[in-house]
Amino acid sequence: MIHMFVAQTKAESIRIIRSPFFLLFSIAMPLAFYFLFASMNGVDKSIQSTTWGVFSLMSMTAFSLIGTAVSQFGIRLSFEHQDGWVRLLKLTPLSPAAWIGSKIVSQMAVHLIVIVVIFLSAGLVHDIQLTAGQWILCGLWLWIGSISFLALGALLGTLKNANTSVAIGNVLQMGLAIVGGLWMPLSTLPSWMGSVGEWLPSHRYANGAWNMVAGKNPASIDFLILTGCGLFFMLLSIYIYNRRDAV
Repeated sequence: MIHMFVAQTKAESIRIIRSPFFLLFSIAMPLAFYFLFASMNGVDKSIQSTTWGVFSLMSMTAFSLIGTAVSQFGIRLSFEHQDGWVRLLKLTPLSPAAWIGSKIVSQMAVHLIVIVVIFLSAGLVHDIQLTAGQWILCGLWLWIGSISFLALGALLGTLKNANTSVAIGNVLQMGLAIVGGLWMPLSTLPSWMGSVGEWLPSHRYANGAWNMVAGKNPASIDFLILTGCGLFFMLLSIYIYNRRDAV
């Protein structure tokens, strides 16, 4: 069983990394947005006790990981259900727990690669000045926090129509990014949008990293909203999967 789990995890990881959509939407596009926003606003210009170069780095890394969790994980799950891959797996020795577990482990491994690539790119191009502790702690926060969005991806994967999941996934990613203040600070958005954005998991996800680069700890509400949303998405997706199997 362990050998099957390892082999499946390796296969899933390779599949994601080789995907042109992963390279475009998880690496190239977030980096392009990062360099655009940092240059437009001034890399060294102050914002929220840090600089635009650092602020945008954390924002776009969060944006990338949210998109990877939703598209590479959630939408892929929906397609595998629609194409009958899940039913086919039931005929193999690979258990459902090992199958979904391998997907989660491979996604987390890929998320770690994304963080390293984006951090290194920004650090080399703009000479970002952070301590070793800040680099590590921000990376860990973004990496572990991405589990909540994998849970959102799992919920998206329960949709029977994969084309619908693509449309909803794209709206979710862009909506969470814009209204959550990942592209521009909430203070620059309309007041009603800023009020909504404060409660979104995407904002709390990035806010934890913003606090760290400003020399503070993530706020308690960052933990609560991220964890609460992650648990809600996970439990709801499990309920839907179990109900579907029972029918």
